Parts: sequence; C-alpha cells; structure tokens
Amino acid sequence: MMCTRPEDAIPGEVRLRWLTDFFGAKARIGRFHNSLPEDPAETPDFWQLWNHAILDFLGGRAPDFVFASESYGRRLAADLGARFVPVDPARDSVPISARRLTAGVSEHWDMLLPTARPSFLKRIAIIGPESCGKTTLARKLAATYRTVHVPEWARTYLENVDPAKCPDLADIELIGAGHAAAEDALARQANRAIFLDTDHICTAVWSRIALGEVPAFVDIEIRKRHYDLRLLLRDDVPFVPDILRYGGNDRQLRFDHFVSELEARSLPFIVVEGGWPERNARAMVAVEEIMTQPLAYRATG
Repeated sequence: MMCTRPEDAIPGEVRLRWLTDFFGAKARIGRFHNSLPEDPAETPDFWQLWNHAILDFLGGRAPDFVFASESYGRRLAADLGARFVPVDPARDSVPISARRLTAGVSEHWDMLLPTARPSFLKRIAIIGPESCGKTTLARKLAATYRTVHVPEWARTYLENVDPAKCPDLADIELIGAGHAAAEDALARQANRAIFLDTDHICTAVWSRIALGEVPAFVDIEIRKRHYDLRLLLRDDVPFVPDILRYGGNDRQLRFDHFVSELEARSLPFIVVEGGWPERNARAMVAVEEIMTQPLAYRATG
C-alpha cells in the first residue's frame, strides 16, 4: 500500500511505476492517493480516519499483518486487529530513510532503486562535427566519474549494416530510435551521471545538411530529452577520414551548423576548443560545475 499525496514532489504514478517495474510479480502494490491528516496531535479523530480509509482501500477486509519501520505501525496494527511485524526500525540493516535519501540523493545513490536512477542522473551530451574527439572525451569523462557512456549508435548501426551506403531518412529514423533506446537502457546502469557520445542534435544536423530534412521522430526526441550540459566541440583539430565520414577528406559538418541548430532550438551549450589537453581541461571544468549541483528528480520520457 503506497500512500501518495497531491503535493508530493515526485508524482505518485511515477513512484508506483518504479516499484512495480522493480518488484514485478513479487508484490502487489496499490496506490492510496489521499489528503488525510499527518499529525495525530492536531486531529482528534486521526486514527479513526486512517483506519476507515485503509479498510475501505482493502475492500473491507482487515489485513493479517502490518509491516512497518515507523513507530505508528504498532498502533495501526492493533486498531486493525492485525499482527505487527517491525521492519528494521533502527535502520541497522538498511541504513536509510526516505527523508535522508531525499536530502542527499548523491550521497545515498546506491539506495535508489535502479528503476528510479534515470530520473536523478546528470546527463551530459558531447556533440560536434566529425573527428573532433567526441568518443575519446566521452570515454574519458565516464571513466573519471566511474559511470557509463552511450556510444554513437549511428556508427554501431552503419558499420555493421552497410558502411559504404550513405544513410537515407529511413536509416536516420532508425538511428534516432536506436540511440534513444541505448540511452534509456544504460541510464539504469549509470552512477550519478551519464555521458553521451553524440545526441539527437547530431542526428538532426547530419540529416538536415545531407538530406535536407529531419524526421519527425528525431525532433520529438530532441524536445523531450533534457540534458544538464551540452559540450560542443569546435572543429579546430586535425581531421582523420574514415569510411563513415562521407565528405571524403573534409568534414561534412561544420561547427557553425551545430551552433545554428542549437540556437534555433534555444538550447544552451558550452564550446570546447583548443588542443587536446586544453579540451580535456575545459570539459572537466564544465562537467565538475554541473556535478557539484545536487541531484534532483526530473521527469523522463
């Protein structure tokens, strides 16, 4: 029985989804949405109100057991004619409480359900033209913060399907879907932050320049996915051609293409430029500023 209230910072339906996704068939969890009083000292009929509401929620059948970590569990069980089972009231077995967790999510990250972690992550996307060091930087930052990075899904797809074929709009839509699925899957494995080697902005820029339009799916993903930081790498380092760089010996995309796309969508970004040591240092400063900010709930998807 999961109690939720209209003023909850995290919507009740979201918390219920986290629990049911994690526990599956191991538990039947019902959401009890209410505005009942919370302080028995201020409400003379506090216990009667709650007892009646609980029995009504349970279809009139009193429970056999009441499991609780809080002191009210004993009184509630007695009122309902149930047997009381205390669950780690001293917080020795699992040293956490809801209040402590919400006060310091980063400090108690391991106490979050894996299903809940994507809603608290710091998300950093590394974008820019070809051959600017996005992959190297994403891997390096992920290693520094002991977390995961999302590889460039377009490269995974194109290298293993037909590297000689220039993508069409159908490919772009599939690439967008693949990148979204990869980010969502890896977000459950991430440790406080997740780094992306390109995001849907990169897909949109390539599609707009090479094919003249952007699939609707990619636009939708850009609008619904929030990033705490976008690092835009400038094209001021040597270009290394490969089979997936369709401009031959030159970059197909330019730094200005990305600036135009981001500004048209009113999306903030930080430019990373200079030699490799300078780039790494600039990126680390920007990321560290984001990581010093408290982790907080944010709706995803």
